[in-house]
Amino acid sequence: MPDVFLSYARPRMDDAMRIADCLRSAGYSVWYDESLPAHRAYSDVIAEQLDAASAVVVLWSAEAAQSQWVRSEANRARESGRLVQLRLDASRLPMPFDQIQCADLQNWRGNCAAAGWKTIAASVAALTGNPRPYISGTVVRRPDRRGILVGASAAVMMGVGGFAIWRGRQPSMSPEAELLLQKGMDALQANDALDAEDEGSTAQAIALLTDATRLAPNSEQAWGGLALAYAARRRSAPVDQRPGLEARGRTAARTALGLNASEPRSLAALRIMSPVYRNWMSAEREARRALSRNPNFPILLFVLSDVLGSVGRWRDATALSNRLDRTKFLLPGAERKAIINLWSAGDLQGADEAIKAAVERWPKQRQIWRTQVAYLLYSGRPTEALVVLNDPQQRPLEAVQGMVGAAIETARALAGSLRREDAIRTNLAFLKEDPGATLAVAQACTALGESAGAFDLLDGYYFAEGEWASLAPAGGDQDRQTSPLFHPPMRDLWTTDRFAALMRRIGLAAYWRQSGSRPDYMQQ
Repeated sequence: MPDVFLSYARPRMDDAMRIADCLRSAGYSVWYDESLPAHRAYSDVIAEQLDAASAVVVLWSAEAAQSQWVRSEANRARESGRLVQLRLDASRLPMPFDQIQCADLQNWRGNCAAAGWKTIAASVAALTGNPRPYISGTVVRRPDRRGILVGASAAVMMGVGGFAIWRGRQPSMSPEAELLLQKGMDALQANDALDAEDEGSTAQAIALLTDATRLAPNSEQAWGGLALAYAARRRSAPVDQRPGLEARGRTAARTALGLNASEPRSLAALRIMSPVYRNWMSAEREARRALSRNPNFPILLFVLSDVLGSVGRWRDATALSNRLDRTKFLLPGAERKAIINLWSAGDLQGADEAIKAAVERWPKQRQIWRTQVAYLLYSGRPTEALVVLNDPQQRPLEAVQGMVGAAIETARALAGSLRREDAIRTNLAFLKEDPGATLAVAQACTALGESAGAFDLLDGYYFAEGEWASLAPAGGDQDRQTSPLFHPPMRDLWTTDRFAALMRRIGLAAYWRQSGSRPDYMQQ
């Protein structure tokens, strides 16, 4: 049986992992839903582990306070005298938990010797009857190989924004079906649900939502969520698995649309599974059509916003992301997309304010951290980027050392303390280790004055040509992205003949002509 059961809302998975690591470093066994076996009923496993644990640590946040599942787990722990509470943000605790002691970990960065953490450790020790020594320093998790500062596009958005309002119109459901549906939606709200290196949350969402559709076969939300989960998993899956995932996703979407022709998650899933690269006209048309049926649904706002970013129309993309009330949809992926839109549209004041707020809310969150570093690097503030890069208290636990090293040398070169040739060499060495960083390294090369080298990388990426032909994505056109071409660090390429030729060859020049639109860089 576990010593400690962790209860949390899925968007706070990174915090849960850090807390679990601190507890495990002190010798406690910890259970939370990353360990959920696929072959057993979800609610049975939760109840079994919850009842068996000596202490139940509840991670309160704005999202957790709205979660029926977290509140249920917290109440069972309260009734049995095993409740340990901590708060991750300033949101108000629900009753009656606001009358019980709650440790403040709002600014905690993973230090197992911090005062706030010692309060938690003491409570756990008292409940387990087995006090453990404090562990000094910050725990370290295995690194995530993905270290790209750019290019996540709408992928990180597909699992966020909109699930907080999933309850909506739906048929009567059993309590177990409702909990499965909410937990499945929570899994899709994980911070980086579509990370190509992290399939866990989407695989879990598929399992949970499949069970929800079996218990509630007439729930459009369950079928729409399942379609979206398959669409998300497809983007991160090996190429040979994608056709099967797409077929299942389209079947789930058709079922949801048969129940409600405007069901927004299924419409979003269909858009995500449809290619954008070289299909910009149809992608924009269908995204607008889906949004017209649900004018303020967050996922659909981000789908269209991402299409517009991929063709360099940042002002239009920003107008869409600004329609989202981000005080309600407080998720790192949503904020990251909004920051990139503001920055690329030239609204530096808006981007400054958005980054400051995001960093305060999600310290050490990987998406926010990477976006902050890129923004500082390429908006004339490389010395500030160095401060962030060299501060282990700000760096995410998952930061890839090769990426961090390349970014540090880029910052030093831009600040004038290192030869640019040396920084370029380091970036290219990192690219050989991680071909997924192609567009990020192309941006670094451009900012460092090596435009010709950047174009060589782009030729390899888009056309599998030249010295860097191996950079072509394994999935071909379905994996190619264009929005990073229009990020500010690429500005030195925009006026060159070679960039114009690239736009003609990949088909963007034809899109602008046929649509009657122009990218922002042509209007400067």
